[in-house]
Amino acid sequence: MEKIGVLLLTLFVGIFFLIGFGIAKITTKKKELTQFATGLAFMVMMGMIIFDIIPEIQESYLMVENNQKFFMMFGFTLLGMLLLKALDIFIPHHQHHHKENEKNKKEHNDHLFHISLVTSISLIIHNMMEGISIYATGITNISTGFLMAFAVALHNIPLGIEIAVGLETTKTKEKLKKGTTVLLTLSSFLGGILLFIFDEKINDTILSNLLCITLGMLLYIALFELLKELWDNRKSKTIYIGLLVGIILNCIMVIL
Repeated sequence: MEKIGVLLLTLFVGIFFLIGFGIAKITTKKKELTQFATGLAFMVMMGMIIFDIIPEIQESYLMVENNQKFFMMFGFTLLGMLLLKALDIFIPHHQHHHKENEKNKKEHNDHLFHISLVTSISLIIHNMMEGISIYATGITNISTGFLMAFAVALHNIPLGIEIAVGLETTKTKEKLKKGTTVLLTLSSFLGGILLFIFDEKINDTILSNLLCITLGMLLYIALFELLKELWDNRKSKTIYIGLLVGIILNCIMVIL
């Protein structure tokens, strides 16, 4: 019964993506929300990388020798970046300019859709890893597991906003958008189920390598996708409000 309760925690985490999606749906100021969400998502993603993923990777590689640890971390992180770069071939992606005409507006919207889609793919993998961590922690100590789940849920809201805004820039591909939403919402839960079923077959080395791949994916998105959007919108005050709120959220998550 306790295991079922911990599994429900991992489901609870994913629901917060829907809150982010809901906020994006009800607002009428799409342009301002896009800029705010970009700044917010960048800071939350960088906070996730610095305060969550990197320390977890270092801890999980404790039993590996230093020289081997470096090559494994570097190699699998680079693999994660290359995997997302390879996805550019299969996911529509257009360079964009910010001049006011219909063609460039469509190109900009396609670019935002592309960012949201590749972000979703990496977050699905990342959230499955987090679901595994939450489940493993919750089985040991349910209170600690709940605090961890709550902290993860907090950063799912701004990421949900950013992804929803990007996905809604195209009025087509409804099945793809719905499928992405469902997978994002259930990804942490799927991670919990994996550990529930294959408990002893998922070792620390496998988890560490998957975390490094996720790190590479998130670094690629933050540095090569979101950072471009921040620079292109650097004159917008809304971007800086998003960055500030992201810093505050990171501080809250570190305290938790």
